[in-house]
Amino acid sequence: MRADLPENANALRALLDWYVQSGVDLALDEAPHDRYADSARAVAASLTEPAESMAMLQTLPQPTAAERPRRAAAPIAAPDEAIRAAEQEASSARDLDELAARLADFPHAPFRDMAQHFLFGAGAPGARLIAFDAAPGVTEEASGEAFSGLSAKLLDNMLAAIGFDRSSATLAYVSPWRPPGDRALSPREAAIFAPFARRRVELARPDVLLIFGEAPARIMLTTNEPVGKLRGKAFEARCGAHVARAFVFSSLEAMLKSAALKPAAWRDLRKAAEALESASNGAQL
Repeated sequence: MRADLPENANALRALLDWYVQSGVDLALDEAPHDRYADSARAVAASLTEPAESMAMLQTLPQPTAAERPRRAAAPIAAPDEAIRAAEQEASSARDLDELAARLADFPHAPFRDMAQHFLFGAGAPGARLIAFDAAPGVTEEASGEAFSGLSAKLLDNMLAAIGFDRSSATLAYVSPWRPPGDRALSPREAAIFAPFARRRVELARPDVLLIFGEAPARIMLTTNEPVGKLRGKAFEARCGAHVARAFVFSSLEAMLKSAALKPAAWRDLRKAAEALESASNGAQL
């Protein structure tokens, strides 16, 4: 046995960890493969299983959480197919609990099989104010608690400045799973999560949205404009049958790194507070 084998094994494990953090989730060889065709054949084969076999499987005792193996990777779907499937799943949800369950089980969701925790959000469901961030970060992934990192503390301080906290506001993610390496959501990934995020707003019916960063702004305002051109303005976010007043901010991470972004954020925060007050006065009338 080679004396340096343990050291090599540790290096290989470190390399695999680095691949996972970088988003590599499939091993390739030198021969080309049609992955869409492979997935279609797998789905077709599953649909042709005898009914007797399926009935037998349903009668078997279910494993405990500790005994349950890691779920298999979902069949690969073309981007347009994944988006259409997301739209169908999201529109079928009748309330926020069902929406969360449908999203957690959605097989084509990016990062679903790579992250450790499904983090739908925090705060009060159905609140008048929803703050949208892109995705959980390292602290949330390690703790399993949504909105628990430094950026969440900044958000808590911002909410407190206008008289809100987690008992009166909803904190939501576009992606309930942490992207590998904390990278930004790609346009395709944001498009897959978009139906669930927009349906969340439609079901919760908030008066005001606070939108942090590029991906949430793209989704809620259906725009490709950069955040810099969206700050300082009030928008109408139309999500299904509901319309909410929306305000765009730099990402929480960017504001943590650059104090120069905070004065503009404070001005927009005051505008959001005025919109909430106007909505309350309108409801009382």
